[in-house]
Amino acid sequence: MPNWLQITNDLPFLAPLLRIAIVLILAFLGIRGLTSVVRRTLTRLEGQSESPERLARLKTLLSVGRNFAFILILSVAVLMILQTFDINITPLIAGAGIAGLALSLGAQTLIKDYIGGVLIIVENQFNVGDMISVDDHQGEVVRMTLRATYLRNLQGELRLIPNGDLRSFSNLSAGWARAIVDFSIPYDANMQEVTNALEKASLQSQNDPNVAPDLLEKPQVVGWIGHKDWTVQVRLMAKTRPGRQFQVANALRQYAFITLKDAGVMNAENGSNPH
Repeated sequence: MPNWLQITNDLPFLAPLLRIAIVLILAFLGIRGLTSVVRRTLTRLEGQSESPERLARLKTLLSVGRNFAFILILSVAVLMILQTFDINITPLIAGAGIAGLALSLGAQTLIKDYIGGVLIIVENQFNVGDMISVDDHQGEVVRMTLRATYLRNLQGELRLIPNGDLRSFSNLSAGWARAIVDFSIPYDANMQEVTNALEKASLQSQNDPNVAPDLLEKPQVVGWIGHKDWTVQVRLMAKTRPGRQFQVANALRQYAFITLKDAGVMNAENGSNPH
């Protein structure tokens, strides 16, 4: 067996070449391993029942992470090779640290937005097509990037909200939703007739082929929930498929108004508060 130590002593130029070779091999193995992990992750994601939009965002996130890891591995390899040639890399490391600090200080808001976008995608907080409410803004998510979320409200306005500002919001399309319709009934109305009219409206909505698929349970007549100066508040509500509460609320309001009118509550003022 050859004495490698003796060979490197006799041929001193071999030692740095061996170190460079080891660094390059380790960098190559690291990149190959990273590529394999990313490929397997993509295969696993494509095999799951992910929405196309979410799958595309996850692929983008994986691509960004892979590229960052590639740059990191290559940077470390280059620094180790430079050190092999007895080049002082301390100024380079210090300069990179200062540049990174300056960049982070100058782009704090942008970094916060990107981190928020990553968390939204990883935790699957909402997807394109969901209805969300952020502070006083409510609308449908029509586009998502790592930096911002785009909402289109009922008036058609497109609003951009940075992901870093999405610290507290309501997802109106998660799991199930509830349609709530409130009515103001005169004090002198017969409450039993009002309840019967709302029960009839509930039955009609269940028999409506345009409404029934969105109902997860029978609409409920809550009855007397409060009062105002000259009216009593009654409520009709239903558990619905996510995102369909507004359409169901409109249908319940129409059916209830007709049945209340037929019951003789002619001056019923209908109002709604769909959730």
